[in-house]
Amino acid sequence: MYVRTVYATGDPALLEDSLDALRGESVGLLSGQPGYRGYGLFANRQLGTLTMASWWDTPEHEAASDTALADRRDTLLVPFAATVAVNRWDVAAAEPGPAVENGGFRLTRFAYDPAAVDGVVKGFEESGLPAIRQIDGYVGAAMLIDRERSVGVVGTIFADRQAFAASRAAQAAVRSAASKASGTVIYGMEEFDVVLLHRSQ
Repeated sequence: MYVRTVYATGDPALLEDSLDALRGESVGLLSGQPGYRGYGLFANRQLGTLTMASWWDTPEHEAASDTALADRRDTLLVPFAATVAVNRWDVAAAEPGPAVENGGFRLTRFAYDPAAVDGVVKGFEESGLPAIRQIDGYVGAAMLIDRERSVGVVGTIFADRQAFAASRAAQAAVRSAASKASGTVIYGMEEFDVVLLHRSQ
């Protein structure tokens, strides 16, 4: 599968209006496009950041949906979004879970040696993901990679804010071990509230 992510930053005081607009329209707009498989919307209300991810069955459907919906997406992000970045990813591994309310989403960004990408993915599937799965409150996870830029992200979702906060130490240990074993370089980590999760039937 393939994922398009949108990352926007702006004035925290303006964020909630855009979140309300996206909650109201995103799933309807996306699910009307061929090849739609799912959607997640996440926000850091204190910092004024939001990220969202739409999942597609083919790169062609992903590209066509972006052409069809980009203008409306930009409108829904007004007036909050002062900056917007759009990226496209291959899904290397995914374990989607059930929709949750008041959950937490942790996003870890990493770079890897292009020659070692298969080992990075295998390590996540065989070691990293099983270890994360054992953390209390775990709901789901995914690894996305951009082969052209040799970067990737791992997203993990926890069921509620208490479990999310309590998971930090345990996931830090998993992250450290995985980075050392795979040779990846961790260059960013962010946390968000889960605003909306949707999967196609």
